[in-house]
Amino acid sequence: MFESPVSSPDRSLKWISILRGSRHSPNSSLEPEKIPSMDESSDVEETPIVIRRRRRRKQPSIRDIVTPRNVILGGMLFMASQLLFGFCLHKAGVTETDVIEDFLAQKVLPNIENGWARINGSISAAYLTQERLRPGYQLAQQGAKAKYPIVMVPGFITSGLELWGGHECARKHFRQKLWGLVGAKTFLTDRDCFLKHLKLDPYTGSDPENIRLRAAQGFDAADYFMSTYWVWRKLIENLADVGYDASTMTMMTYDWRLAFPKLEERDGYLTKLKHTIEAMHKTNGKKVVLASHSMGSLLTLYFFAWVTVSEKDGGGGGGKHWVDEHIHSFVNIAGPLLGVPKSAPAILSGEMKDTSVLLGHFGSMVEQFFGRRLRKELWSSWGSLWSMLPKGGDAIWGSGADICDENSDVQQGFLCASSDPAEKSVRKRHELNSMPLIDMSGRGTLGETTKVSPSTSESKRVCQNTDCSKDEDYAIQQLISDYSARESLSVEETLKFLSQWGGGLGPSLSAPDLHFASKNAKPSHKTWHDPSLTPLPHAPSMKVYCMYGTGIKTERAYFYKQSSTEDFSQESDENTTNRRNLKLDLPFIMDTTIENEDQDIRRGVKFADGDGSVPLLSSGYMCVNDWKTKRYNPSGAQVTTREYFHRQEFVVEDPMRGGPRSSDHVDILGNVDMTEDFLRIVTNFEDEKIDDHIVSNIKSISNRIATSRRGRMPPHQKLLRKIFK
Repeated sequence: MFESPVSSPDRSLKWISILRGSRHSPNSSLEPEKIPSMDESSDVEETPIVIRRRRRRKQPSIRDIVTPRNVILGGMLFMASQLLFGFCLHKAGVTETDVIEDFLAQKVLPNIENGWARINGSISAAYLTQERLRPGYQLAQQGAKAKYPIVMVPGFITSGLELWGGHECARKHFRQKLWGLVGAKTFLTDRDCFLKHLKLDPYTGSDPENIRLRAAQGFDAADYFMSTYWVWRKLIENLADVGYDASTMTMMTYDWRLAFPKLEERDGYLTKLKHTIEAMHKTNGKKVVLASHSMGSLLTLYFFAWVTVSEKDGGGGGGKHWVDEHIHSFVNIAGPLLGVPKSAPAILSGEMKDTSVLLGHFGSMVEQFFGRRLRKELWSSWGSLWSMLPKGGDAIWGSGADICDENSDVQQGFLCASSDPAEKSVRKRHELNSMPLIDMSGRGTLGETTKVSPSTSESKRVCQNTDCSKDEDYAIQQLISDYSARESLSVEETLKFLSQWGGGLGPSLSAPDLHFASKNAKPSHKTWHDPSLTPLPHAPSMKVYCMYGTGIKTERAYFYKQSSTEDFSQESDENTTNRRNLKLDLPFIMDTTIENEDQDIRRGVKFADGDGSVPLLSSGYMCVNDWKTKRYNPSGAQVTTREYFHRQEFVVEDPMRGGPRSSDHVDILGNVDMTEDFLRIVTNFEDEKIDDHIVSNIKSISNRIATSRRGRMPPHQKLLRKIFK
């Protein structure tokens, strides 16, 4: 409520202005409580007009309606209509594939593409007209100019894949982006064809026979993911504002499905990246800024290790000093340095938060069209997904430091309970509870339910060989039975199970062998992507920047329950039967019935702070803790951490995204604060302003992990133990 004194001569005009002002407040109405009489003398103290706000029900904005989730749900409804249409055609004796494809090709998709193009044009035009608001334009006016050449490494699924060879069903898409709008059309009209071409050979980790998908090249491959969904576009445009062009910066795209060793083996990617950096360094006369986003940061760390190893040992032969001689800065944007928990359930059962939300709305329809088995088989064939499994083991993830506050400890499962510091300090290590990655106890937070375990008929295992140790099927079923009997799985237990189970293929699956290492593994190509096992390269003059978002609920752990045969009976695929195969289909699935807002648990998923995709623990722990130590940063490279708290707002010109200060995992590439910091780094313009900026509790989390009895012991303490043992 506010007050406004009004004098007699101006009373009418003031009243009109007040009414007009109310139009700018759609959620309230203005009602006069008292108005002075017209014959009152102007020199007498006026009785103020008191305006009271009357609340109205908030109307949903475009941002509330046009969300990525609703777009996905709309797509699912379209799939449902396709299935229903196909059923009717079959009843009439008509094959629906050609009819639907022609209808989509001639009527639906052109309109969609034209509509997206018009939206894209309006967004681009609006963004260009606001150039004065761009950080690049503003810094250019202050004198910032392009200085260090830039090599950019994109992340997971955010760059295009082109078809260079395939089966008859896909040949019409030659050199078109099968991962993009064309792929979306193919998925809707011929799901099996789409999955067949996108899936890798599980035994080799490379191309299936007669199928070749290759990364699209250049800035066009990664500036937009699909039509108006920008990825690198805004950052590239800001770089152009300060003078960058194709001669001073480049985008090094890659096939993001492949395990990192396969990128070099099949495409020679690491060698090309090395030569590109050397060429940029030579032609520009300055060291290179190597900027990466998301999984690209893990690939960059892998590259650092590879390039310094001799060629005879499987490396790039650059030598110990190559990184220091060629790299000015490593800018890690939203990198999952310690992995992402959601990669585990994706490989385990073809599930994660996004699928649990969709299943909650569409259930059997989604499962019939793109079921768990199909999702799991596709995702487990991608070696890159195995590279993003959680790293650092139970010492980091099991502490629960990012879930429980400093005055509480892990009680049971994902629950935290207040603890007495004095009592906690004298408890022995084995008495401390560890935070699991997967809770299979059936307790959840809502009371007792059925515990996970295979049914009697499914758990029967018959050894087919005299020597059961050589019967692979028997070994896998024995493994599944043993793990199903547990109430929970820690990070280390989950990774061990996944590596042995291999998506149902056991040791035959190539991905675990390429990207999996135990915490005690010796340095090799299996550990190069893991910063908890492989230190930074010898580069004392290189600067490392960790730039990531915080303030968004992010997947951290999961509830599972016993599954039934019906959970798999609805799937249909030409290569599988409509029954559960215990070897492929585990006897447990995500329990989406578990809800507890107080504990940040929704639809069977436990959430913690992060950027919506990568938990804070993964983004920040190495940057503020381990990379500050001699063990993980032996040459003492400068490490700077910049956090950006998520502030979402609706922007008419860009309705699908979170606004200029969104710190969502992908939106951060257009975050104006991050963009300004990045420009200062590459232009060397007042870069002294780029120092640590921490807005989360990551330092407190790191300190609690370091001092916890579950935490890793500092190197000097290990040395003292060895001396005095």
